[in-house]
Amino acid sequence: MIKPASSLLNKIANRPIIIWGARMTGMGLTRLLSSHTCKILGFVDSDVSLKDKEVCGLKVYSPASLTHLAEQFPDLVIVIAVSIKEQEIQHQIVDMGLSQLDVEVYSDYCESFYTVDIMGSCNLKCPSCAHGAVTGKYSQGRMSEKNFKSVIDKIINDNEVVSHVSLYSWGEPFMHKHLPDFIRYLHEHNIAVALSSNLSIDNDELLSEVIRLSPEYLKVSLSGFFPKAYNRTHTGGDINLVKSNLYRLKYLIDKFKSKTYVDVNYHLYKDNNGQNVKLMQALCDELGFSMSKTYSLIMPLERCMSHLEGKSDEKTKALDKSLLVSVEEGVEATKAFRSSSCPFRENQINVNWDLSVPVCCTVFDAPGTTVASNFLNVTTEDINNAKRKASICSKCIKYGLPAYNMGFNRQRWDEIANTKISLDLQ
Repeated sequence: MIKPASSLLNKIANRPIIIWGARMTGMGLTRLLSSHTCKILGFVDSDVSLKDKEVCGLKVYSPASLTHLAEQFPDLVIVIAVSIKEQEIQHQIVDMGLSQLDVEVYSDYCESFYTVDIMGSCNLKCPSCAHGAVTGKYSQGRMSEKNFKSVIDKIINDNEVVSHVSLYSWGEPFMHKHLPDFIRYLHEHNIAVALSSNLSIDNDELLSEVIRLSPEYLKVSLSGFFPKAYNRTHTGGDINLVKSNLYRLKYLIDKFKSKTYVDVNYHLYKDNNGQNVKLMQALCDELGFSMSKTYSLIMPLERCMSHLEGKSDEKTKALDKSLLVSVEEGVEATKAFRSSSCPFRENQINVNWDLSVPVCCTVFDAPGTTVASNFLNVTTEDINNAKRKASICSKCIKYGLPAYNMGFNRQRWDEIANTKISLDLQ
């Protein structure tokens, strides 16, 4: 049962607040709270790439700082603002001996987090992504301005509170000429904006206009510092153009005094995790951007399940050999974290460029993965009921893929990766 958002605002009004989660959900909550009488001290996040950074003009503290903050502010309240891993964070707070603190979970007050994939195509064909894996024809296009506004209006009307919307899923949002208009429309409704891009885009005018509008979050996906490593796994891209655009981003952020938080999301493979990582980290440090490292997965979900069933095609077999942690190893590493529930299904709603609604963000275009053909014609209850009946969900949960996709038990993933021989292409 979703609680009224007004009750959360009443509980935290005029109290010192720490938001646990400095990425998009936390950024959206910050934008929401800024229009109310709230005293936000900053963020807490266990991601080392965020340590001592500023997000939305607020400092990001490590979890260890909570003890001191609790002593300094006896009336402190922690609001957990993440779209997944809420229970893990709650356990961490208890393990730190801070169970006496007042803790609120934002998703208890916000029924759904939304992703609107404004582009149904991408300029790259990465082997670990649907656009690089799918053979044959599939639905491609871009969302019209009219449909976008109708989608956002419906989201607002269907929910008591909407604090953020992500404008990406499988597509490349910087290929959409109306991206600035979409950002502007969301900000006019006090909704924070998340973007993700490969940044292998030669469009300085669009990049400049987007940064001037100060979207809250921009994730840059890449997989190497040197061309040979990058080109193999971000196929069709140009790492030199990406690096040039990273410098351009820094210039534009300084020029427009933009608060856009840039997170370079580095995909780890066997051939790019040595000197490639060190040099990209040095570049990010120079520019003041964070760099988060993630183990590459086989995507989309239906492809991953086929692999586990022994039905891999040649592309998937080759990709699996290049992973630092194979699918089987990742599933085994997260075995203890399996659950009968799935946050991808239960608190997220994705809208494709053509208004269709997939069961979650990890599926692509396979039969049985669409729960509504037109988002504008269904209710949230309709969507959730259809998700509960989707056969792919029971199979996914059976294999333990929600925990695998969330990368639980990172320590074990690191241990597995450290046993692999790396080539480090340059």
